This record gives sequence, structure tokens and C-alpha cells, in this order.
Amino acid sequence: MVRKSIVMDKHLFYELDRFAKKEQRDFSNALRYAAKIGLIALDNPELTIEEIKDILEAQVDNESGKVTELNLDEL
Repeated sequence: MVRKSIVMDKHLFYELDRFAKKEQRDFSNALRYAAKIGLIALDNPELTIEEIKDILEAQVDNESGKVTELNLDEL
């Protein structure tokens, strides 16, 4: 992991701090998560934020083995 100092607007800092508390994350993790969502949104303007969050959650579920493939032949 890389450490970098950044300068940000006070209002943005307070919004991120509030977001971190709502999501029960520390400030650094909240900033990383918000930046990740923001970058995905810039690359995929047709997706809503909720759709992006759902996709990220589904990826975690898949990686943890919580999801299995649907076999249509068995239906």
C-alpha cells in the first residue's frame, strides 16, 4: 500500500468523515471505497451508484464462495 498526503476541501473532509461513520469504516477505508466507486462511475456513466455498489458486493460474494453458478440445464 502506498502512503500519500493529500489536501482536500474542509467540506469534503467532513462529508467523507460522516460517510465513514455511517458505513462503520475508518476514514482511510471510506476514502478508498468512495474513490473506487467514483472511478468506476467515471468509466461507466450508464451505471448508477447503487448498481456499482451491488456489483462490488456481488464480486465479494463470488470471491468468498457465497455464490454458485446457475446451471440452466438443471431447471
